Amino acid sequence: MWILVLEKGFTYCGVNIKGLELQETSCHAAEAHRVDEIFEMAFEQQEHTRILSPNPHFGHILTPCTVVPVRLYSDARNVLSGIIDSHENLKHLKDDFVKVLVWMLVQYCYKKSKTWESPGSANRNKQESFPENQPSGAVKGSRALREEDSLSVDTVEDWTDDSDIFDFEPSSRTRDRKDPGHLGLTPKVHLSIPGSIETQSQDFLQEVSPEDKLNRTVVLGLPAVDKGKQPEVLPRVEFSCSYSELLSIPEEWRTAPVPSSKVSEMRQRFPEEWYHFVLSQLDFFHLQEKPSSLLTDLMEDKALKELYILGVLSCCFGLFGLDNAVPAPRHVFRAYTGGIPWSAGLDWLTGKPELFQLALKAFRYTFKLMLDKASLGPVENFRELVNYLEGYESDWYIGLVSDLEWQQAVLQEKPYLFSLGHDPSMGIYTGRVLTLQELLVQVGKLNAEAVRGQWANLSWELLYATNDDEERYSIQAHPALLRNLTVQAADPPLGYPVYSSQLLQLPLF
Repeated sequence: MWILVLEKGFTYCGVNIKGLELQETSCHAAEAHRVDEIFEMAFEQQEHTRILSPNPHFGHILTPCTVVPVRLYSDARNVLSGIIDSHENLKHLKDDFVKVLVWMLVQYCYKKSKTWESPGSANRNKQESFPENQPSGAVKGSRALREEDSLSVDTVEDWTDDSDIFDFEPSSRTRDRKDPGHLGLTPKVHLSIPGSIETQSQDFLQEVSPEDKLNRTVVLGLPAVDKGKQPEVLPRVEFSCSYSELLSIPEEWRTAPVPSSKVSEMRQRFPEEWYHFVLSQLDFFHLQEKPSSLLTDLMEDKALKELYILGVLSCCFGLFGLDNAVPAPRHVFRAYTGGIPWSAGLDWLTGKPELFQLALKAFRYTFKLMLDKASLGPVENFRELVNYLEGYESDWYIGLVSDLEWQQAVLQEKPYLFSLGHDPSMGIYTGRVLTLQELLVQVGKLNAEAVRGQWANLSWELLYATNDDEERYSIQAHPALLRNLTVQAADPPLGYPVYSSQLLQLPLF
């Protein structure tokens, strides 16, 4: 790291920070090794602290100054072979996913309930958020848009030959279409398919005649939509506890088209003891008046448990489908990255962006839990499992390096960051962990006249002498003058620093 003092005064100092290359090339390694020797002799070797010894680097342009503690991230990368492809680990992945999802849904509903003071106020909030005088045309219009959206060309476009459905990394078009953050926000571009009629954009759907809609449907080969069919109305849930409404999941989150046989199967697989333990950890401090048997009443409410069974089943239906097969490492990686192959369950799940984000977050937590269990040992009890999940929530960011949230987590100084990757050339899966820690950084001062002299010679050589020789004298390694590092730290186009910051004003008092 090269720090250049641009200006300074009595109370301020303006600096420019530049990042140089690592010690990988031979020219840089020769000079960087000399810098390491000088710092080691000045700060690390204890035998030189008691005896008076001559300086073997007399005349060097670097003068050691001090050592300062700096908070920074260590980057550790490892290969996950033997963990992600273990049949035993993948076998327990689905069961752990159900537990993590139950915990996440309960925490989501509990945080949402803090805005309510009592069940009565919850009902009032519902009525205010969904007024009865809302025009029915808006609801019908939005439903019509969703129905027309299912007939758009971009749904067929994903099956063209220019996209490989067997890629590990999801394509940009599929990612944009399935990304919940862009659902309904990004304008769609309809590309023409050879042999088909031109379709109009979504903004002009209301101007298309019914005959044109019928012709477009026939050409695309998709089934017609029954306009007169009434939407399915879910029966009202009767809770045995009046406070169960506070933990009730949204109604649209339990409308996944799953057969009743799968609902019965999920009832048998549902971790009821874990569900009761998660409920017992809630405190409800935000409620002013609450009965002493509140937690017991919530645990005994069968209707509330049925809602969570349907919510968990809906997420499993979207990520894994209806089969009970052990997921392959390929499917686990694609589910982690959000590039899950299309299915009816995934189409329903992506229509609920908030639920999709919760399910994706729960799956990433489950994958990290699988790695921790493989390296640290199995989870002994529910309390330890809750500690894992609470640690993930507070101290970790578990996602992808390409996510914007990854950069935000670094700026927020999250203690730990984890990402899953894949190397297609080697056929291996990799894990990357960033750990925030404090490290002692050695600081030295360079002779200013030596640096200005080399920069002046560089300017004369390139601009006035127009020397275009790649092996020119000014870039050759010089351990005493640090010529190579000094040339690289010059301002572009003469220099080539990897990173250069703006003017940073630092207060001195």
